[in-house]
Amino acid sequence: MKPTSQFDYTKRIERVIAAVADSLEHDRDLPSTATLASIANFSPFHFMRVYRALAGESLGTTVQRLRLARAAHLLAASAEPISEVSSRVGFETPQAFARAFREHFGVAPSEARAAKVATETPIVAPAPSQPRPAIRVDVVTLQPFRVVVKRTEGVYDKLDEVYRHLFEWMAKRGALEAIEGIWGVPQQDRRDTPAANYRFDSCLATSAALSAGEGVMLEDLGGGNYLRYLHEGSFDRLDESHDVIFRELPAHPEWQLRAAPILHEYLTDPEETAEADLRANIYVPVT
Repeated sequence: MKPTSQFDYTKRIERVIAAVADSLEHDRDLPSTATLASIANFSPFHFMRVYRALAGESLGTTVQRLRLARAAHLLAASAEPISEVSSRVGFETPQAFARAFREHFGVAPSEARAAKVATETPIVAPAPSQPRPAIRVDVVTLQPFRVVVKRTEGVYDKLDEVYRHLFEWMAKRGALEAIEGIWGVPQQDRRDTPAANYRFDSCLATSAALSAGEGVMLEDLGGGNYLRYLHEGSFDRLDESHDVIFRELPAHPEWQLRAAPILHEYLTDPEETAEADLRANIYVPVT
């Protein structure tokens, strides 16, 4: 099914939330991320990012919200010990449950039970209410291009060292003048991924004939159509610019996401450019 309106996208998000709520209600394991992506008819490559952009909150926040809503209902409707309610809705410890419950509802679970407080949670998370300015997104074709790649996990705050290693690797091979661009491939959304698990590919585009070695690989990036959006400002906020692009999807049924990674093309160097003046092109693959 091709999306043609905000309504279509809303129904897809609703299906995800309904699947999570149904699993909680029947004490089943939550569907996997891949299963939820399939339910929403989104590519697993982009599901988490699209969900956050269109629902107005991360999938993890939605799950937490639904867990707590289910817990409030159980506390009001049953005499189960709070520890059992905590376990039923997926918290590892009663202490973690009590802390999350108070943060969300403003009262302790025992107080909610005494007052027989239940809650009805909207099926769709509230989207940002402020008006969004018009943005410029170009549809471009990227011909495949060769890159040298250093694949890392859990070292985002040290990526400057990774890129420095790549430049040194190129220098040892007399290929510095063959560098044609600085690129990155974020494998996940940093906001939804523990820092130790965050995967990132640091890349240098090159026209040189090279062989892999010393932990550096050779790959091809690009090939096909992409949405291109110019990000301005701190590179730590690139994920927020992904949201900006994905929120435009309902207005453009001709933009069909493709199962390929998002690409970043860094146009300025953080070591030589003020943070406010940093620029990077974001490429989102579409058919």
